Parts: sequence; C-alpha cells; structure tokens
Amino acid sequence: MDIVLGLTGKDYVLCVTDMSSNRSINALKHDEEKIVMIDDRKMLACGGEQCSRNQFTEYISKNLALNQLQTDLELSNHGAANFIRNEVARALRAKGGAYQANSILAGVDDQGPAMYYIDYMGSLVQVDYTAQGYCGYFSLSILDRYWKKNMTLEEGKELLKLCIEQLSARFIIKLNKLQMVAIGPQGVISKEIIISP
Repeated sequence: MDIVLGLTGKDYVLCVTDMSSNRSINALKHDEEKIVMIDDRKMLACGGEQCSRNQFTEYISKNLALNQLQTDLELSNHGAANFIRNEVARALRAKGGAYQANSILAGVDDQGPAMYYIDYMGSLVQVDYTAQGYCGYFSLSILDRYWKKNMTLEEGKELLKLCIEQLSARFIIKLNKLQMVAIGPQGVISKEIIISP
C-alpha cells in the first residue's frame, strides 16, 4: 500500500512518499521515512515490505558511500541507477532471494535533473515522472496530463499535491502523513511533511 511519487522539473527533482508502516491490515507506525539521501544531490524513494526496504536502502547508500571513498569520485545519476539495478538483479539470482522493494532514484548532477524507476525485478528506465505502488492507478493519469518540461518547483509541488488530493478522495486506504523532498543542484531545497486532507 506504499505511495511513492516523483517528478523532474527545470533544475530539481521532487519525491513524495507516505510515512506509514503496515503489516497485513495493521498500521504499525505513521512516521516512517521512506526517502533516503544517497549523497547531497541524490535520493532513493522506496516502497515495499519494511524489513526488505530498510535493508535494501541501507545496503545501497552504504555501498555508494564506500565507492565514493575508494575512488574519490561521485557517481552520476546514471551510474548510481545502474549500480542499484545490478545489485537488485544480483540479489534476485542469489540463494537468499530478491529485495521486495520498488524504488525511485532521483538526483541532480552536472547533466541536470534525472529520475530512474527501478522495480524489484531489476527493471530500470529513466523517466520524467513516475509512481510506484497502487498510487499509480490514480496518479499517472494526472501526471500524464499536467506534467510539462521545465516546471518550476512551486508548479511541481502543486502537481504532486493534486495527486495526493485524488488519492485521499479515491484510495481505500486512509493517508495520514506524507513526506515531500526536493533536491536541486546545491542539495536539498525543501523537505516537508504533508498532512493528508
């Protein structure tokens, strides 16, 4: 039941996730952060089972940090996305099994803003906007219609808030709190908690 939305704008990337942790029909907590900062200009927004999601995001963030320490180079968005995709594919073929986590890698580097859709089967595609989970049934049509190239940050926030309004009105699961994070060329531009209407 995770909600993971993202879009790119003129010089930023913007992601929204819900903050609930659920098990079966029980809501365990409503303050779970599902957006992990990979470095100053990259974030990984992730949905899935809590244990798998936490293990996956920690493994990815620590290995990318180790790679930067060893090489003294910061991976580009494209390089980081391919690293994540390779790790998902490797885990899928390993004896222990796959990570049950779908993710969006979003960041701003020298080539500009970029967003990558990565699912638990190792699929990878660069996108301008995306949704992971059941929220895609309600949000992708709104993003298809209203997203445009070079949107300002305020326009991007308004578009994602429109998606959240539709989810609140139509989704069978009640949304309590959502987290919205925007990253620009210098790092995090804004980070806010949205209380669902």
